Amino acid sequence: MTVDAGAGPATRRRRRPELIVLRLLPGHSPVHRLWAGTKLLVVVALAVLVSVRPSWTSLAVAAAFVAVGALVARVPAGAVPRLPRWVFVLLGVNAVLTLRAGRPPLAHVGTLALSLGGLEDFLLFTGLAVVLLSAALLVGWTTPLGEVAPALATLAAPLRRLRVPVDEWVVAVGLAIRSLPLLVDEIRTLIAVTRLRRPPLRDRTLSRDRVRAAAREIQGVLGTAVVVALRRARDLADAIDARGGVSARAASSRPRRGDIIVLAATVAVVAAAIVV
Repeated sequence: MTVDAGAGPATRRRRRPELIVLRLLPGHSPVHRLWAGTKLLVVVALAVLVSVRPSWTSLAVAAAFVAVGALVARVPAGAVPRLPRWVFVLLGVNAVLTLRAGRPPLAHVGTLALSLGGLEDFLLFTGLAVVLLSAALLVGWTTPLGEVAPALATLAAPLRRLRVPVDEWVVAVGLAIRSLPLLVDEIRTLIAVTRLRRPPLRDRTLSRDRVRAAAREIQGVLGTAVVVALRRARDLADAIDARGGVSARAASSRPRRGDIIVLAATVAVVAAAIVV
């Protein structure tokens, strides 16, 4: 068997990393065994922390929670999403624009006054957003989708006394969560088909025709994605009606002793970070 050495690097460049979102990673770590409601409450506690006290201390505490959880759950490096380059380009442009925000302290370079305070705020809030998104991804990697709805039913049980339609909400959320991976797969398939149908670009210079072609392509993908989503929603609604609808009470689950310990430690650390 012969191997073309010259085609190796080009093939590696053409391969795109797979985006693993809302997919359970195999494992039997303590994070995998935690109750789904515990993980959701930890994420909510971190969100409250960074909302009430947005500071570098809060960022460090939230990042430590996510890092420890990822290490204990043994999340492989390949599961971390690879963002496209244009995301980093936009972040860089925003960072440059915040230098003209005018918030002190200011650094004077010739006649320009650069806002170091604005740049610090931009970096802080960007870091907080990344940490919260990482926490949400960690929950998705370590929690089966079928356990989310029962956990939500348990957490929202006190609202039944106020005549809140908890069961309907829980069923709707559970169906939405289970449908998201299907929608992601459909969009990935549509994008792959569009790339296969696209003719090879010989002239890579930016022109009005290329911009219009790209806009038409995006419009076609979005329209097809909406049609596919509606078709799947209709099929799912028919299946639910065939099983008697969503009037039945949603199943619930209960935390264990380890979950109580984790929640108590989380509340103590978050409260200390807010007070200090």
